[in-house]
Amino acid sequence: MQQDHLEQARRVVARVLAADPLHGHALALADRLAQRSRARLYAAFQPGRGVVVRWHDAPSDPALHLILAVFRAVPALPGRTSTWITSTRCPADAGEHTFPIAGGPRPSPASASLCLARLGEGGLQYLAVHEAISWPTPPGP
Repeated sequence: MQQDHLEQARRVVARVLAADPLHGHALALADRLAQRSRARLYAAFQPGRGVVVRWHDAPSDPALHLILAVFRAVPALPGRTSTWITSTRCPADAGEHTFPIAGGPRPSPASASLCLARLGEGGLQYLAVHEAISWPTPPGP
């Protein structure tokens, strides 16, 4: 679990509980695993399209959103970064969405962070977080 091998951990716990349904450690781990989301995100920057995101195994929840934060250097202010944040509701437990990026086929360099989350009474609950992605300005005229 510490290495985020949740599916493997679920299989091992299921085998242990099949052999001994009252195994205390396995029951505790099964409870912890049940609380962890199976949702997954896959994202990439595609020039001319933007940030293309696919997700699967998300819970059906009208409060579920994909949230994108884009960070860009501000050339006129060295050392400063602008941040643009947007989100879209996830209408299904699996799907694809494209976040258009300003600049068309030649956007300025940037990095982005992306997550699948829902806003509940206790605040924002993250179900899946994608590793940061970056894109340079493409070569050419």
